[in-house]
Amino acid sequence: MSTERYTELRLKYEKLTNSEEQILCLIDIVLEVRNYDIEEAFELTEDVIKLSLQHNFREGYGRGLNLKGSCYWRKGDYNAGLDTLKEALLVAKSMNNDALKARIYNNFGNIYRELGDLSSASKYYQWSLEIHEDLNDQLSQSAIMMNISNIHFDLFDYDLALDYALRCLAIFKEYDDKNRLINLYHTLGNIYFKKDDFDNALINYKNSLVITEPNTIGYMLANSGIGKVYYKLKKFDRARHYLNQAFEQSEDLLNIEGLIISEFYLGRVNLDEGNYNDALKHFDHAFEMANQYSRKHDIMSIHEMYATVYEGMHDLTKAYGHLKTYEQLKEEIFQQNTSNRLRNLQIRHEIEFAVKEKEVAEQSSKLKQEFIANMSHEIRTPMNSIVGMARLLAEKNPRADQIKYLNAITQSADNLLVIINDILDFSKIEAGKVAIEYIDFSLNQVLKNIVTLLRFKADEKNIDVRFEIDDQVPEVLIGDPTRLSQVLMNLAGNAVKFTEQGSVIIKVKVHQSSQENIYIQFEVSDTGIGISEEYVNKIFDSFTQAGTDVARKYGGTGLGLTISKQLVDLMHGEISVVSKVDIGTVFTFILPFKVGDQERIKLKDAFELSAENIDILNKTRILLVDDNEFNMILAVDTLKSYAEKIRIDEAVSGKDALAKLEMNDYDLILMDIQMPLMNGVEVTQKIRNEFPKPKSDIKILAMTANVMTHDIEHYLQNGMNGHVPKPFRKDELLRQLLKNLDAEVIGKRELGDLNSSNISLDFPHQDIDELEIDDVSQNQNLQAPSVKSQASNLKITDPRFLISFAGNDMEKQKKYINLFLENAPKMMLQIEQGFERDDREMIKIGAHSLKTQLNYMGVKEEVSQVQSLERMAVHCQDKDELKQKITHLSKVCKQAFGELKDYVEN
Repeated sequence: MSTERYTELRLKYEKLTNSEEQILCLIDIVLEVRNYDIEEAFELTEDVIKLSLQHNFREGYGRGLNLKGSCYWRKGDYNAGLDTLKEALLVAKSMNNDALKARIYNNFGNIYRELGDLSSASKYYQWSLEIHEDLNDQLSQSAIMMNISNIHFDLFDYDLALDYALRCLAIFKEYDDKNRLINLYHTLGNIYFKKDDFDNALINYKNSLVITEPNTIGYMLANSGIGKVYYKLKKFDRARHYLNQAFEQSEDLLNIEGLIISEFYLGRVNLDEGNYNDALKHFDHAFEMANQYSRKHDIMSIHEMYATVYEGMHDLTKAYGHLKTYEQLKEEIFQQNTSNRLRNLQIRHEIEFAVKEKEVAEQSSKLKQEFIANMSHEIRTPMNSIVGMARLLAEKNPRADQIKYLNAITQSADNLLVIINDILDFSKIEAGKVAIEYIDFSLNQVLKNIVTLLRFKADEKNIDVRFEIDDQVPEVLIGDPTRLSQVLMNLAGNAVKFTEQGSVIIKVKVHQSSQENIYIQFEVSDTGIGISEEYVNKIFDSFTQAGTDVARKYGGTGLGLTISKQLVDLMHGEISVVSKVDIGTVFTFILPFKVGDQERIKLKDAFELSAENIDILNKTRILLVDDNEFNMILAVDTLKSYAEKIRIDEAVSGKDALAKLEMNDYDLILMDIQMPLMNGVEVTQKIRNEFPKPKSDIKILAMTANVMTHDIEHYLQNGMNGHVPKPFRKDELLRQLLKNLDAEVIGKRELGDLNSSNISLDFPHQDIDELEIDDVSQNQNLQAPSVKSQASNLKITDPRFLISFAGNDMEKQKKYINLFLENAPKMMLQIEQGFERDDREMIKIGAHSLKTQLNYMGVKEEVSQVQSLERMAVHCQDKDELKQKITHLSKVCKQAFGELKDYVEN
């Protein structure tokens, strides 16, 4: 036989040409067929598996195995079912397919329930439910809750079973899920039947019968349920009618459960009517099947009926024997149920504990991610000024000695930025992965940079730092110079740190060669304090230092050597250490490289714009959107140093950017992300959705300190065309510009047709790309204001940071100070009003806006504590503590206002 649904699916299958679509359709056919022909369904699962293997369709293969396991369950072959499901689970895990894992766990639960292992069944159902909750699959969640309802039914907790079942009813109706409604009505019928509420039991069995197609398992179970109710209501003719129908359908469907139920209740009908011989025949058939499939509950009930039949036939010996067996099985099942209840309670406790742990872990993960994102912003923004200014200074014809210092700054910053990038890439941290590069590099240059960076500290201690490289070592290698530098810097840096006199030497030689690789040995030796024997063996462990006295004297986290070993391992190398107290230490590591090409290095390092590219840039008009004055200066100076005639309009907010784009035509937008009121993503979405073509198609590059992988993906998914990280590299910025500029359009346009625009360098009203002021630019005697310091002559502002980007142009300095004196009181008022209204968001925004403006005026965070206030606005529940912080900030601002007014007037 076939159903209407089966016919529809078969017609659909015949029309499909894509192999994967055909397999998925065949899976739907199996799901339909197993309701009435389990053998045909089983054969179809074999087809699903075979086709999936032929077409290398992993999902189809995993789902086919899962369906096969489900068919084994329905056939009563539980061991084969469990084995097949285990195989399916391996496939699901290898694919990281959560939806498939949830289906498999559900079928594990079904089999363990049939085996009477209710605690295991409950565990698997709960795992399946948790996955569906994470996937936000409401329909599948309800299907699992129906199975959990059956677990409580088996544990005789009919009230809880009813509660779970009724929660599913509305969902199944909402989704018009016919098959699940059939099962649910049957479950509800069973629950009401056990609660002796025969009216509701009959209603639900009949509901199932109405929506079920004939000759299906659901139809058979509905008939058997109705027959059971009529038996309880003493309507034996009706009971016999429905039970006989259920028996015939069970035979056709080869359904063991239906056969046992039908025979058992037909026996009871005959027993109550006094037809003992007919009753025995039905009970014998039921017993044979129950015994064959190890259905202990059914066996127990049949022994009880045997005792009653033989008592009615006056065969007291047989009656007593069956009664005794019944009592034994009842005790066993009681003990098993008690154990199941206890184990179920234990599992429920474990699940509740696991859920709590999961919630804590998720919250912790969220906080860690927020912390890393904030750290990204806080670190990369000041790095922007360091890298940018260093490169700009390098182009101003510095003296030879200044070039040395600028190169050291640049090299340090470059290495630091790579390390920061990996720290901030949250997915890599969680997965424990760091990508190793394989590029051409000069080993000699790497060693020179290390020695140059360490020489400043070494000179202070009057110790010698040098490297020695063997002539056999190739000039150019292929590997990861940044990671090599990090290892050498950790080892040699430690050597300088722990050496008071003598020398630190880095020796490099060829260890061995093969056809594919050349193995280079690095030896970092010092004449320092050495490492005691008890610590040598665990020196590479996390947070380990050579004793508490060393930790107190020299400081540090003890992570440097751990990181070094991990990096050496990642580069497929080996590292070891030999040390003697008061004599010195030698770290040795060996790494495989390939021989590189000098010409490739020259090609990589020589970033020069062609005359054609410069011409394109000079004809380009760019909209720079950023609420940070300092970032604008760097971007404008960098671009104009290559293309003097490039036009750059500036917008200090998202609203400003939209207004300028509406009035003017641009070739590209450099878009900051974190801006108040309307962030860069929101601006991009408005441009893409609300502007007419061709403006809606303008290229937009995200230019931000947010460099985490999920952030970049978010920007690209929301309409941006690329990403330039802050602090930006000039070559990267220019490459991204040229990559996204339409040279043909720009080339055709006459320069005079463009609307000229003066570059505005106004101080931004609000800032979110925070600049931390270097300690060097602060007053060394500065301290947080207190009652005493407020009365003293100590100043909390310092104009030197203002001078660092405004120069000696006093008019410009006064302009910025006056803007601060105009805007800062408004921000302070916003914070105070936010506290009065208990509007935490208002406090946060005000503090955030005020934070950078105070920094520009040289007020340090430890003085203002404004950044602390910004965080407290979100997390602090103590209003008194929050009030104290606001009062403190108000005092700081008043003192700053007074000092700056004096500075301007004088």
